[in-house]
Amino acid sequence: MISTPTDRRRPSGRAKPRTEVQPSFPTITRPVGLQRAATPPAVAEPQHHHLPAWVRRAYGQARPILSDQLAALSGESREQFERSIDDFTARISEGKFSQAFNYSQLIAHGQELVEQERRENAEAARAQRVVETARRHASDALRDASTRLSTDAAARLSKALKSASDVDSIKEVETEVRQAVDAARGVEERRREREISRTRSRIQKTTPRAASSPGQPEDWQDVLRRLQSQMAAEESGS
Repeated sequence: MISTPTDRRRPSGRAKPRTEVQPSFPTITRPVGLQRAATPPAVAEPQHHHLPAWVRRAYGQARPILSDQLAALSGESREQFERSIDDFTARISEGKFSQAFNYSQLIAHGQELVEQERRENAEAARAQRVVETARRHASDALRDASTRLSTDAAARLSKALKSASDVDSIKEVETEVRQAVDAARGVEERRREREISRTRSRIQKTTPRAASSPGQPEDWQDVLRRLQSQMAAEESGS
């Protein structure tokens, strides 16, 4: 039997109530790599006589994360993040419960500060290693040069090396050490050349007398012995 339009069920006069769709609460997740603090600082809970349960639940999820982020920060970065948390909590306590939807954004901001401080600390540690390496090289050069430098010069350079705080100033001290060593080495070489020249002239003065003396000619050992006797006599006379 074919149904006619009159056989169809007529809609009732009552409208079916619509289910109101609530916005989904943002997921609060722990940032990757955030370490758990041994003694995490306290994070205040929003205070309001009509504080909804979902706000308390959001706070309970965000609190340990915010606390660990505070523990990971120091100095100005920590003070800045503490102010952000206090301002955020104060707005919720004033009745602006929708602010609780922004806990994830607050955590993201805190993690940015944590990562920035990590990078700064890593860079500072790298720079410190460079300074210590340069200081060690300069200290080795100063120690090797201690036999050629005077006591006053070695003490002055050692004091300058200890007070140097960056690579450039350390390099300047190392350069000064090497210049002092080169100057001392030049003095030693000139002194050695004078000794060699003086010894050569004495040998030349002694050899003709040995060649003109009668009998068997003297060898080089006899010449050196006579030269030593002559030098001893000169020193005793002086």
